[in-house]
Amino acid sequence: MTILTPQNPVRQASTVEQRVPVLRKSAAARSSDQAVADPDVVDTLLLPANLIGGDESIIFVVKPALWFVLFDCTNWAIAALCLIGCASWFADLLHMAESRFMTVVLTLFAVRVGLALLRWVSRFYVLTNRRIMRIRGVIKPDVFECSLVNIRNTSVTTSFPEALTKLGTINFISTESQYPDGCWKNLNNPHQVHEEIRRAIRRSLDCQPHL
Repeated sequence: MTILTPQNPVRQASTVEQRVPVLRKSAAARSSDQAVADPDVVDTLLLPANLIGGDESIIFVVKPALWFVLFDCTNWAIAALCLIGCASWFADLLHMAESRFMTVVLTLFAVRVGLALLRWVSRFYVLTNRRIMRIRGVIKPDVFECSLVNIRNTSVTTSFPEALTKLGTINFISTESQYPDGCWKNLNNPHQVHEEIRRAIRRSLDCQPHL
């Protein structure tokens, strides 16, 4: 596992010879005892402009696993299989050739897979020394953020598809509410990522003034 510690936390790192996924860490996270293992490589230059300002620094940026694309269009895949299985019946019902009907179904499914891929490309999970963020949106970025000092609990959950692919989802809870829209879905090594987040929360709380 290679950790890059550039002076500028958002500077693009050089390619590692073995092509090992790299954790992009800032100076704020150099004291961590253990790095997140094998996160997906993320170019921070792809993040929305003016996302980080002042003395805030990025600890790391990860993306969901590529399995996200399949999970995002599972319902469409099931529907497409059902339509293809009954293609002759639907073709007769619609008065069209069976081959043409199957072409239409496969084309629609391919478009949905393409949309899921774009949703994966535009989704980032960001941990800074002050906030956790979830960034998504194909056309316009939709940024969810929450201050680390307002997070009162975190948890790792695993759905059945995630269990099969060794992925997990990190959930965040504040004193007021839970943030289902801000959860980090379909992560590789979710427990190690979760531990890094917990460390950042503890550091943030330690920096708060005590009365």
